[in-house]
Amino acid sequence: MEPNTKDLNEPLIQPTNDDLSDEEFHDAVESSSASISSVLHQPNTPPAKTNQTPTKEAMSPGTSFYGKASQLSTGMLFGPSPRGVVDSIPDPSKPCLLFNDSCPISECAYITLLEKEFESFPTDDSNEELPTNPQLFTVIHVCEALAKHDDSGSRLLKKIRGKAFSNGSLEIPVLLHEGNILREKRLGSNNNNYEVGGSLLLPEYIDAAIGTKNSLRPNDSVTLYNMNLFIQRHSQLSGLFFQLLTSQYSNERLKLSKELLNFLKSVDDDLQTFTGPYLCGEQFTLADICLYPIMERIAVVLPSYRDFWIPPSLSHLLCWYAAVSVRPSVRVATADRSDESMKTYCFERRNRREYLIEVYECHSRNEDRVFRDLNDTRGSAGYNIYREYVDEELRDRRICEAKSCQKCVIS
Repeated sequence: MEPNTKDLNEPLIQPTNDDLSDEEFHDAVESSSASISSVLHQPNTPPAKTNQTPTKEAMSPGTSFYGKASQLSTGMLFGPSPRGVVDSIPDPSKPCLLFNDSCPISECAYITLLEKEFESFPTDDSNEELPTNPQLFTVIHVCEALAKHDDSGSRLLKKIRGKAFSNGSLEIPVLLHEGNILREKRLGSNNNNYEVGGSLLLPEYIDAAIGTKNSLRPNDSVTLYNMNLFIQRHSQLSGLFFQLLTSQYSNERLKLSKELLNFLKSVDDDLQTFTGPYLCGEQFTLADICLYPIMERIAVVLPSYRDFWIPPSLSHLLCWYAAVSVRPSVRVATADRSDESMKTYCFERRNRREYLIEVYECHSRNEDRVFRDLNDTRGSAGYNIYREYVDEELRDRRICEAKSCQKCVIS
């Protein structure tokens, strides 16, 4: 079919009628000037109310940015502990933390809640038996690696409505408090929930809203400034830990090991600034809570995979680590795994140290995607399918090495 050449030749912008007479132009200017003058000289009165509702309903000041969880999604529509309703929060009257017990970001929030739980508990007796079931809050374990297999925690997260999960993500930790959905901001560039990055939204909220108010923040402004400064100064530590753990090249590992050691020396220097076992002196603060989970992983995981140890010369850092480790909140958070944990996560070790080493094995080999794919297809709670994959791979390599196979590179 022939194109319409007439249409193609038409101008894109039609000409305007500029052929106005002088009188028409004068009348148009006078009319517009009068309209502007009438608007400028109107009395300053509020606009009249209308019955129209906005297209997007504004949230009340007491509502989280991520919205509120519906009673149906949390299983509370029919009251606490209803028969026949699965995937409900244990007690709607208490804060509920949905978390992963091997995630350092979750550990920050968990320790903060436990600090509120044990505020009147002695902190200097490491032999004192601690209660295992908190009374102030409840917890739900969530295994992100098994999200496609729908454990109860993952199903509950999927049912929660709000901006927190608008992209389908199950990022944790998540705190449900008075119906509000509160979650931590992910600052790390990876998707494995292993970078803290100095984000303390949940610990700060917990300290301000749950239990004794602001007990983990210094009362005086200067010490509060010091606390925030320490949090900021130490925020890169998690990134260094993760870079060293995932590096597959010896030269790069050596360089990162030196960087990490120098960073730990600066933390040791910071601990000499004030008298006391903690960063801000005698008071245990959010700065200590932010630092401890990464220090635990440096002390436990890196010796196994990167031959990196904290040297004895960093005595102030080691004393700080020991002082924080015996606090009741930290002892509970870093205890051996509970039965609920064993039934939720795709790992087998119960001992805390062995558990962390097991969790971080895939990252030490930079095989996060392999770990996720294996668990998507064959993963199950209480069983480490990735360890089976590694054992098979090592067995195949030994067979190839014995046969001098030229197609395999034995590292």
